[in-house]
Amino acid sequence: MTPEEKTLYKLTKARKKEERLHEALHKIEPKELSETTHDPEILTPEEHFYFLKMGEKSKNYVPVGRRGVYRGVILNMHLHWKKHQTLKVIVKTFSPDEVKEIASELARLSGGIVLDIQENETIVMYRGKNYSQPPTEIMNPRETLSRKKALDKSKYRDALRAVKKYIPRLEQDLDLLQAQAETKIITSEEKDVDFESPSNQEFEGSDRLKKLLARNDFNKENDESNVDSDIRSDSEALSDMFETDLESENEVKEEKPLYMDEFEKIPADSDGDEDDFEEHLRRISADSRKEKNSDRDEELADLDEIDRMVLRAASLLKKKRK
Repeated sequence: MTPEEKTLYKLTKARKKEERLHEALHKIEPKELSETTHDPEILTPEEHFYFLKMGEKSKNYVPVGRRGVYRGVILNMHLHWKKHQTLKVIVKTFSPDEVKEIASELARLSGGIVLDIQENETIVMYRGKNYSQPPTEIMNPRETLSRKKALDKSKYRDALRAVKKYIPRLEQDLDLLQAQAETKIITSEEKDVDFESPSNQEFEGSDRLKKLLARNDFNKENDESNVDSDIRSDSEALSDMFETDLESENEVKEEKPLYMDEFEKIPADSDGDEDDFEEHLRRISADSRKEKNSDRDEELADLDEIDRMVLRAASLLKKKRK
């Protein structure tokens, strides 16, 4: 079974169960309904305030459980009213609207007066001004259910609530599954259309690829030819440059004279004696030393005292190493 069929099966089953519970509740309800209307006594505001405070302070109470209102609850109320004027009815398993219905039903069946409903769970009731214990027919009215039937009614009622909450969830799940099935059908149709078209698209794509590859081959050939021509032109240019450099170097070498030729051109102050020549060389070296010393003095003048001390120390170290 598909998920859609499963949810449909569950939904039909839940609806059938709902119908069966409605029929069971209709059967279990009491057939003889009281035609008498409840006519409560009219209380003044002072009396209402007085009896309400009395009921809040009193400790006697009657609990109402999952069975709801049945014969035993009415009987317990009348037994409490033998000695106490007020009474608390505690209801905890029902909603606020159901508590109001229970209060009106208790007033109708017991003949008492509802003073107040506190915190949606406690009903304060007053027995009446001229109260006298009623006969057993009123204390155990036939309109109410017995203990066992009241329990069955509560079971059917709880099951009906659960089914009413469960049916909308199944309907939502069914709608979602139907929507998903429709989308799958639409997507499958679109895929079929797409599968038909790719054959032509593949041929067109292959033709385009062939054209692009041919263009790339042609461009590569052109690039290679251009590269070869560029390399050749570059090599020729480099050869020309090397040739020109060599020629210029040769010209420079030819133009440069030897050192001896220059040395011979130095004018001699003496008449050609060796002693005069040595003196001439000494003068030249002395002049060069003086220039160097003057340059050093100028540099030292620009420097600070610390820098001068460093330079002197460096010079002394050089002398010691020598």
